[in-house]
Amino acid sequence: MPEPTAEDTRRAAQEGFFGHVAGLLSASAEYFKSRLQLAGLEAKEAAIHYGIVLALAIAALIVVVFGYIFLCFFAIFGIAALIGGQYAWIWVTLGMALLHFGAAVGSLLYAKKMLGDPMFSATINEFRKDQQWLTPHENVN
Repeated sequence: MPEPTAEDTRRAAQEGFFGHVAGLLSASAEYFKSRLQLAGLEAKEAAIHYGIVLALAIAALIVVVFGYIFLCFFAIFGIAALIGGQYAWIWVTLGMALLHFGAAVGSLLYAKKMLGDPMFSATINEFRKDQQWLTPHENVN
């Protein structure tokens, strides 16, 4: 925030009490405007971040559905194979089901890792700095 000039000080002195109150309200409005702009920027970043997390969760759900379908095929044809027949295509179906479940687990673990990233850290840090600046400090001699 820019330092007041001598002209600003003279103008405030001429305006009196209401001039000081108007200046205080103006400065407060500017302060909150700048903080809300910062929060808005971080909200956009958070929306992108959580959009990616949501997309990964949806992808994991789709992959789990495919894995379940392949696992069902394995169970159905596995029982048929126990009765008699060729076995190669059954193991391929099981491998495909395990591959899909592995991809689903990997997507969920990555999404969980992304959920651990802190959001709005710059805004929180600015509010902490403001709080420290507004806290009265005792003079130590």
